[in-house]
Amino acid sequence: MKYIMIIPILAFVGCQSSNSVEKDKHEIEESRRQLTEESIKGNADGFDDFVTDDIIFLRPNEKDLDGKEEVNNYVSGLKDAFLSIKVDRHPINEIEIFGDLAYVRYRNSYKATRADSTSFELERKFLDIWKKEQGKWKMYRHMWGDVPKTTDKE
Repeated sequence: MKYIMIIPILAFVGCQSSNSVEKDKHEIEESRRQLTEESIKGNADGFDDFVTDDIIFLRPNEKDLDGKEEVNNYVSGLKDAFLSIKVDRHPINEIEIFGDLAYVRYRNSYKATRADSTSFELERKFLDIWKKEQGKWKMYRHMWGDVPKTTDKE
């Protein structure tokens, strides 16, 4: 009889854990959406709320941006470097949570016009590490690379 009573308790605990993971995934997805919007506007102040103090941008073929000050300077520069940026956020390919850390893999497509009025389109793939600080998910590491135009999409 004791074992029959334990089964509903275990099922309840399992559902709570699953609900917590889904809630965390939703929070990360929403934060990623807001972070993207703030970055394409070049709004470092709004961007600042979604990254850790020790954020690092691991940029391909360029110096890493280490810490909020360097990252904020980069983000602020976007508004001067571009007349317009349109982002098509693809659904997240993969998100896994391990306690207070998570990794997120996704792609975005961009249509942009530079300050000199030249335009371009590109697709990028990203791998981010998020960290939960004081109950809020924040981007901790951000890596990306361009997707060659001849590559099949997932």
